[in-house]
Amino acid sequence: MSELLYNKSKAVEELNKVEGFYPLELARVISNEGQEEQRYLDVKYRKLWFRLVNPTGKIISRIVHFTENMAVVEARIYLDKCDQEDNYIANSFSQKFRTADTQFGDKFLEMAETAAIGRALADAGYGLQFADVGEGNDPMQVDAGIPVNQGTQMQTAMPAQTPAPGMQQTPNQSAGTMPSFPPQVTPGQQMMEQFYQEAQANGNTIGGVTGTGQMTNPVMSPATGSVPVMQQMPSKPQSLDPNMPVEELVKWMSYEQAIQVAVTGQGKFSGKTMGQVAIESPSSLQWFAEQYHGQNHFIPAAARVILAKA
Repeated sequence: MSELLYNKSKAVEELNKVEGFYPLELARVISNEGQEEQRYLDVKYRKLWFRLVNPTGKIISRIVHFTENMAVVEARIYLDKCDQEDNYIANSFSQKFRTADTQFGDKFLEMAETAAIGRALADAGYGLQFADVGEGNDPMQVDAGIPVNQGTQMQTAMPAQTPAPGMQQTPNQSAGTMPSFPPQVTPGQQMMEQFYQEAQANGNTIGGVTGTGQMTNPVMSPATGSVPVMQQMPSKPQSLDPNMPVEELVKWMSYEQAIQVAVTGQGKFSGKTMGQVAIESPSSLQWFAEQYHGQNHFIPAAARVILAKA
């Protein structure tokens, strides 16, 4: 076990200290494949800790935004139940999406509330001492965790792994080429379609991008003394290759293909499709689109296609 700041610093140990209550004993160890073990103090114990220190305090949560597939919740921490609305000591927001998980997939509102309260309590000093690495049954980290094995280094290499089922090659398909996918309607696709339809209704789309990534409004260029004609568009390559430039892949990859691209490597999304990433952690799409530097160009291209659709 690595030595925590809680054990090294008397000041940190004294923060919100309650005689006879030792929160570190309640912290559990979370172990994810390919990552170092980390400590986590469950939200229920943070609530208990807060009540022991502030028996007349209050925790207020409110729904900021709620749809059929997504919820945004804010949580605020007050030292006293009589405090005014804006007299809170900490607050936090959380966003959760509906997933295909049979046990928790439809409880995205409850999970958003729990995550918001957990973050807010950590900011108020209840769990900050041990780091807040994620909510129960939530694969996404809330903030940076503390490695249990201090000497172990995180693996950053992204070796190729077996693609997700949607990316399996067929016998007549050469390695490294983009397969064809049958149309599938996933929760993420329904969500993206809804976002796009709303944007289109508000006049916020340019040229009307369709589900295949093509422009519905042709680019016209007038010729002298003649009726405007269609500009010649470059021909689409017969197959897409992960070694092609990302910009070229973005130009030809359809949305249906993008959501089926599998994430390779040893990160927390390894083996998942980009469609699943869009549902579980929409903010991670931006990272894949702008900061991913692996050799599989399908991944950043797919992220950009999905973001453009949204």
